[in-house]
Amino acid sequence: MPYVPPHLRSSSSQSSSPSSSSSQSTTGNTKPSSETLDSDQQQLHKTWNSNNNNNNSSSSSFNGARRTTSSSSSSNLPVSRTLSVPEAVFHQWKPSERVSRLQPEQIEEVRLRLNVDVTAAPDSAPAPAPIESFTDMCLHESIMKDIAFHEYTRPTSIQAQAMPIALQGRDLLGCAETGSGKTAAFAIPMIQHCLAQPSVRRGDGPLALVLAPTRELAQQIEKEVKAFSRSLESFRTAIVVGGTNMAEQ
Repeated sequence: MPYVPPHLRSSSSQSSSPSSSSSQSTTGNTKPSSETLDSDQQQLHKTWNSNNNNNNSSSSSFNGARRTTSSSSSSNLPVSRTLSVPEAVFHQWKPSERVSRLQPEQIEEVRLRLNVDVTAAPDSAPAPAPIESFTDMCLHESIMKDIAFHEYTRPTSIQAQAMPIALQGRDLLGCAETGSGKTAAFAIPMIQHCLAQPSVRRGDGPLALVLAPTRELAQQIEKEVKAFSRSLESFRTAIVVGGTNMAEQ
């Protein structure tokens, strides 16, 4: 039988010859006619529009559930997220009466004895007097308990001058040699400041933040802060460093 192109074959010839019918069936499976494609696309388009317009369809029901979930989750946010952030409390710290009665020449004598050089900005008040005793610093009783636990008898030179400045809430740039107690010089006033704040609520951020350039220094600072807050059950510290599993932090 001579070859006949598919578009010239009639329905009668397809039904009359079994061999041609088999041949066309194979050819039709590999290359459908344009009429069949157009018909399938139209049917698919109708089905798609019907699914989109039908409120009971699975697609519409799924989208509705997602919107409902989104609306429900936004309305169930913690109340603390919608409240205003509480104002920070800056405790009006004052040293002991004995330190408050020191005269300027006595203050300079103490600084000379401690080998401390203090320079204040021209537009700021003079730096407070250095304090050579933890008792005269009027610290929180829990901090004093931890100081006694670690058997610290008296402040170092940097602590004697830096801690009164930090306890007043003033800015400070301190420079001292390694092992002179610089970490405790800012850690103790930081803990004192945190204890003056109102109780935190779930979701509130940290009350104090310390930035360190290396992992080792960050670990040292955390150890020092924990040493002077061991008596405080509600006081928590955390260290966050790079290169460490997030779950461990």
